Amino acid sequence: MKDRYLYAKEKLLIAVEALATGPGDVRSRLKKAYWTFNRLKAEQLPPQMQEDWRWVLEQMTNRGPLLDQKGKVMRDSVENTMRRIKNRTGAKIAKKIFRLYWELNNNHALIRTKGDTECL
Repeated sequence: MKDRYLYAKEKLLIAVEALATGPGDVRSRLKKAYWTFNRLKAEQLPPQMQEDWRWVLEQMTNRGPLLDQKGKVMRDSVENTMRRIKNRTGAKIAKKIFRLYWELNNNHALIRTKGDTECL
């Protein structure tokens, strides 16, 4: 059986790597991580994790984009939000991303049974 959460695991692993090894403070690392997982939809995660995922996305974009007088985007919503949040808020977001990855990887792993694989 195919691991139905493989895509989500890959995206979250890359995000965790960016958060752990990227340059700069947590806000700049979160921006980099966002671009690795921004196409991941809540529906691609187990139901019990979807609310936390929506929270992460909301926290990372809640300031909306910065527009000029003509309505042109000067700064996207992630950049605008990350410039304005506190480091401790960024740390909370990063911790939630890590916990999502940890839970997904450890509670939804593939196991071998009689030559087949199953998702826990």
